[in-house]
Amino acid sequence: MHPYIAPLAGLLLAVYILLNVIKSLYEELASPLRHLPGPTGGNPILGHAMRLDGDYSLTQTWQDEFGSNYQYRWFFNKRQLYTTDTKALSHILVNDTLYQKGTIPRRFLGDLLGNGLLVVETEDHRRQRKIFNPAFAVPQIRALTEIFNDKSLHLRDVWLRESPRHFEGRIDVLTWLKKTTLDAIGTAGFHYEFDALQPKNGANELNEALEHVLQSPNQRRDMMRLAQASIPWLKHFPLPGSKAFTDARQKMFTLGAQLLEESKAQISAGVGEELHSGRDLLSVMVRANMASEGQKLSDSDVISQIPTFLVAGHETTSTATASVLHALSCNPGVQSNLRKELFSLATDNPTMDELNSLTYLDHVVRETMRLFPPVGFTTREAMADDVIPLSKPYVDARGLTYHSIEVKRGTTIRIPIAGVHRDKAIWGEDADLFNPERWETIPESASNVPSVWGNLFTFLAGPHNCIGFRFALCEMKSLLFVLVRAFEFREAVPKEEITFTSSPVRRPSVRIEEGKGIQMPLIVIPYSSSEA
Repeated sequence: MHPYIAPLAGLLLAVYILLNVIKSLYEELASPLRHLPGPTGGNPILGHAMRLDGDYSLTQTWQDEFGSNYQYRWFFNKRQLYTTDTKALSHILVNDTLYQKGTIPRRFLGDLLGNGLLVVETEDHRRQRKIFNPAFAVPQIRALTEIFNDKSLHLRDVWLRESPRHFEGRIDVLTWLKKTTLDAIGTAGFHYEFDALQPKNGANELNEALEHVLQSPNQRRDMMRLAQASIPWLKHFPLPGSKAFTDARQKMFTLGAQLLEESKAQISAGVGEELHSGRDLLSVMVRANMASEGQKLSDSDVISQIPTFLVAGHETTSTATASVLHALSCNPGVQSNLRKELFSLATDNPTMDELNSLTYLDHVVRETMRLFPPVGFTTREAMADDVIPLSKPYVDARGLTYHSIEVKRGTTIRIPIAGVHRDKAIWGEDADLFNPERWETIPESASNVPSVWGNLFTFLAGPHNCIGFRFALCEMKSLLFVLVRAFEFREAVPKEEITFTSSPVRRPSVRIEEGKGIQMPLIVIPYSSSEA
């Protein structure tokens, strides 16, 4: 590194910080959020960011202390709004032109994923969504269920084969579920074989790159990436983790371009009407794009969906499924009742409709997605001044009562998925407890939760709801159907030792085994079906 680069970077950063401190002082005087209750203190530059990054449960603690609406400080002590008020959240999510992902989150995601559905806004988002909706419709997911079952059975067989020799009962189920869901999104998504569960020709380079970037939490590296998204010129400096990040991105986009060309060639040649080569998500998307009149997407736009679905399509699903198995290990009675229902289907290859007919399985999945949502929060930024309506009034620090919250342009609102799911005003005093039976009679207040599925906030709502929620749910149910019939799951560590990262994707780890990183260890014992 040139000897002048580091001092120059430091000087530019100091000037940037000084200008933002002056700006934040001005905004502080004009902020309508300044009288909202909220935590005090905070670093003059970083606000409460470091505390939030180090403690995933802190926002819940503040919610218990300050109520459904409060403010806290982010970078440069800028106030952000936190609300679990369902009317406010509906207003924010429905008005997707007024409330968008902010510049920094879009840069943060776009640097890795390109301009895919998770990044673009307004007309670009609507155009992409229109093209890609057919790929995630019910008939398409129904056709892909057999792939989910094949991958689930493959994982079952690997565990049965390897368990006596290597696992000694304890398995990090998350690692294996990530491999399985990566194989599933490869085949069902792009007609591409990662062979993550059983490598055929050595390790897959793209799989290794994704593992390094996505699955190895590093607070320093993550903060550096966030700093680069906040201050774009920092990308020109060799910060920690930059090379691995760039390599992973390059490999995903190189693969994406290759898959797109292959898919277009097959479709043009009339090849691939059968399930595995003609019904994968990419083939359906390409066909829809080729048939579109006047709203066609560029190859670059289509390629950007591949890393988007690759990342979103396997990490969150594997984390959610691992959380279900964890919850079952802590609640053996629930596990036993579920297994009994699963054996009521005399098949190893259930259809999507058969999986959806299993009522208790649905209740277990819903309750886990409520208590342990794989994505804990997202954010939106106000593009103009606005007044957010509330379902319940709040009292500010001066004792004044308000029925709405005024926000200024540029205000960031935290959309607390996990906070809504543990709100006792919605779910009752047992909101922190795992209880699948609650879904036999859904609380009336839950009907007000903005939702695209199951009275839950898991997949959000409005125009930006998760397009792949049916894909994820069907894959989860397939995995659980196969694994719970084949194995008994018990706690490997006390449940209070399982903790989750505070980043949007809530990755589990063991408090007393910090050196082992992300993991969900369970005791996994083969179950004899003759006992069913």
